[in-house]
Amino acid sequence: MLAYAVVPGAMANQTDPVAKTEAALDAWRMDEVRALLPTLPETEDGDYVRGLVANRTNDLEASKRYLQRALPKLERKHSPRAANALMTLSDDYQKASAYADQAMALQEAVAHHAKDIGQDAMPGVRDVLALATALRDAPPQTIDFSGSSRVPIRRNPLGTLDVDAVANGVAGSWMLDSGANYSVVSESFATRLGLSVKGALEGVGSSTGTAVPSRVAIVDEIHLGSATLHHVAVLVVRDDQLHIKLPGREHQISAAFGFPVFQALGRIGFHGDRAISIGPASGPLEGGVQIYMDSLTPTIMVSTEGAIVPFVLDTGASSTGLSAAYWNKVKGRAGTWPRAQHASAGMGGAKTFDTVTQPEWKFLLGKDEFALRNVRIETVSRPGPGGPPMFGTLGQDLWAHAEGFTLDFQSMRFRIDRH
Repeated sequence: MLAYAVVPGAMANQTDPVAKTEAALDAWRMDEVRALLPTLPETEDGDYVRGLVANRTNDLEASKRYLQRALPKLERKHSPRAANALMTLSDDYQKASAYADQAMALQEAVAHHAKDIGQDAMPGVRDVLALATALRDAPPQTIDFSGSSRVPIRRNPLGTLDVDAVANGVAGSWMLDSGANYSVVSESFATRLGLSVKGALEGVGSSTGTAVPSRVAIVDEIHLGSATLHHVAVLVVRDDQLHIKLPGREHQISAAFGFPVFQALGRIGFHGDRAISIGPASGPLEGGVQIYMDSLTPTIMVSTEGAIVPFVLDTGASSTGLSAAYWNKVKGRAGTWPRAQHASAGMGGAKTFDTVTQPEWKFLLGKDEFALRNVRIETVSRPGPGGPPMFGTLGQDLWAHAEGFTLDFQSMRFRIDRH
């Protein structure tokens, strides 16, 4: 994940509804955010916060409308909120494949708001700008359906799920990874697809926090069951960066579908590890819990340890893992829990982290109770999806004993489909 800077929310006293709503949003207290929204004033600062909330709920048009209206006034009064408004607009434009608009927003942020972005965040912002600049003349990603279809899937040696697709006329295996910010192909597979590779990004962040050099390209056409995707942006990385080695197993990833493809598909039903269902959605998904977006990362709220906290939702994670934010809540009673070094795999290879294993973790999704056994907790904070402020990553063991699950990026719902 390429991280953007976030301007701290508490920019005024906590009797100010704008500051209160912004602070609640920063802390992922989404019930409080919903309650405070009607109290926001009809000012540029009120529109700014409305735009941030709309971005988190993936309402891109509303987010762009509020932020575009707020930005000129924020800049005129030299508000540090202008920097985050531009970063959030960049995210809106990227999700809409409006790469030229994204590049313009980031250029303005770098040129006029570097101080508010901060020195530590600036390399990541410049990488996103390089990506947008390389894609600025690319047409937007689109999708067509010929109907509904059920497409076979299978497990690879890493325990994650693969699906067959035909890209630019070339059949291949693609990993299904909703937690990946971008779709990815290896250099050798890019050559087979005849891709025109552009740009140079210094370090795209992976799930392990490793910075991976990459370039970017557009796949003209991908056939996946009844869906045909056009103009799909992909990162192109060296083959060895996608060669994953874990104790007792290894796997060469050639290609992976990330969040932008999941968003385009709209509703995806997973039937265990046997098949996915795709096609035009007939209406809003009933039941389940709301999906929020942390930039390009799907996130849901979980009730655990007396609080409702955010977790990354990742179909590419073979198991659930808890972060240092969760560890800080439970370490006082974890004296007898097993400790170990655990290898975690991602783009750029595997890294080892200090972990503690909780024998049983109980939690709620909405009103439904769950319990997972032997869940690893990372004891040290690290960058990347699943790290603080996220309390962890929900992986495939969450729905292992269910009939399947459904992701709907139109109605922004996630539902575990029980037997």
